[in-house]
Amino acid sequence: MSGALMCPPDHFDVIDIRNAHMSAHIGKIDAVAARCQWDSLTAAIGAMGLEVHRLDPPEGLVDAVFTANPSLVSVDATGQPVAVIGKMDHPDRRPESELHRSRWLQLGIRCLDIDANTAGAWEGNGDTLKHPGLSLLWCGVGMRSQLDCHLAVGRMLGHEVATLDLQDPCFYHLDTALAMLRQDCAAVVRSAFDETGIDLLESAFDLLVEVDENEAREKLAGNLWCPDGHQVLIPAGAPITAGRLSKQGFEVTEIETGEFLKSGGSVFCMRQEIRESI
Repeated sequence: MSGALMCPPDHFDVIDIRNAHMSAHIGKIDAVAARCQWDSLTAAIGAMGLEVHRLDPPEGLVDAVFTANPSLVSVDATGQPVAVIGKMDHPDRRPESELHRSRWLQLGIRCLDIDANTAGAWEGNGDTLKHPGLSLLWCGVGMRSQLDCHLAVGRMLGHEVATLDLQDPCFYHLDTALAMLRQDCAAVVRSAFDETGIDLLESAFDLLVEVDENEAREKLAGNLWCPDGHQVLIPAGAPITAGRLSKQGFEVTEIETGEFLKSGGSVFCMRQEIRESI
């Protein structure tokens, strides 16, 4: 099985401020525009040959459209998909984890839980990125997910763990500042990481494509997705970053996500990849 888990923005809204991008946007979501943007992203993912598996969100879960966060799908030792259920930081997002569990089980995907004695939050694929082709997880620490949880997830999946400190409120999830492109290549917002983090990334990848600083802050250009090592879906309005990716041979498609930027999310946040192999 391969594809992406997505949730339509039926109840999407900004009702309070939970990250630096949400200021001044409470109650200002255009629901019609949001649905059009989500439909465009869904169509682009389908055009890449990936099957879209949908969640049906209950009323009140305003952030359920951001399916990257409440779980993470990787593979077990036999190469079969397995989902780790998230521990969300904000109390009103915690029901989303059970929504994900139910859908994964419907799809025949085994679910794992972080031990209840492990302290802290862990926000799934938003803070945990699988290195293409390697049994390695890149893990964002400090804003929404804690180290002990990352280590527990690594043990459960049998993956090594590489941690990166997040200290800039603009880049509150790892997926806003780092994107896997190929086994040898990643896109990175350099200012989101300290010197130790950049050194670690440079040691692991032959090529780091730099996401433009202004585009990263204003358009979440780092919240891009490349599921096949060639095709890239990127937030619209980031021509510098898109050009750098194109120069490296990637096929870039821009997706308008302006309504979701008001809540601090974009392309990567709105899909959860289902993997078949390491």
